[in-house]
Amino acid sequence: MPFRLIAPDAVRSESQRALLTYWDQLSAGRPFPAFAELKPDPAMHDPRQLVAWAVEGEGRLRKFRAMYQGEHVAEAFNSDWAGKTMEQVVSMALRRITLAPAKRCATSGCAVYMVFSTIDANDRQVDCERLLLPFGSDGKKVEHLLASLQLTVVGSRPRILKHFDMQADVRLQGRIRAGFSTGATSEAAGDQRRALRRNVTRAARISFARRGMTCIVRNLSATGAAVEATNPAVIPNSFSLVLEMETTERHCRVIWRRKGRIGVQFS
Repeated sequence: MPFRLIAPDAVRSESQRALLTYWDQLSAGRPFPAFAELKPDPAMHDPRQLVAWAVEGEGRLRKFRAMYQGEHVAEAFNSDWAGKTMEQVVSMALRRITLAPAKRCATSGCAVYMVFSTIDANDRQVDCERLLLPFGSDGKKVEHLLASLQLTVVGSRPRILKHFDMQADVRLQGRIRAGFSTGATSEAAGDQRRALRRNVTRAARISFARRGMTCIVRNLSATGAAVEATNPAVIPNSFSLVLEMETTERHCRVIWRRKGRIGVQFS
């Protein structure tokens, strides 16, 4: 089954959908956010259902090493994953539906969502919903994955897992690109491109002519941003911008000025 692009509302679980939207808002114009920015509210999504993986290597040598394993996941698999790779902790029967989505998430930079099913001892269909979210410090290379696992029934997790080992049928799988949550088109009158803008509140630093000043980025897209500063009149028409928690330097050109704000285009 191919990993086609799907809409965010294909995600059935409300908590997984909330986690996906949070990831999208953190991305703020980038393909994906940095892992250091991740600070989800436990009330939004149960951390006991999460696994964090570090992405190591490239291509066929790419591996996923567990950094964090939630209590519910540890209970289901009855093992401690810390420091182990995905190949080491997942049974042979489940590797087909475990490794391929992780690799797809790492190579595409998109969120990956899938639903796979089994039949329990009472002949009921049991679904497992899996959401994978990519993270990377430069917005180009995926360095971490966050995985959420949710079952549609309540019961003994190890016992249910044994049924998935015997039979697991993929019902749905697809990719979700960042950029689906709140946003608006570019404010710049001279900018004819219709790039999706997201409303954000992110601290940043402006640098020009051996000077620096802090500012707040109020909205952001892949092509530009709206920047709020205490004294925007002193900011030249060209400068560099680095957002908090990032190292990537964006070269900016001012294309409009308003009271307290400037609109910039990235070059």
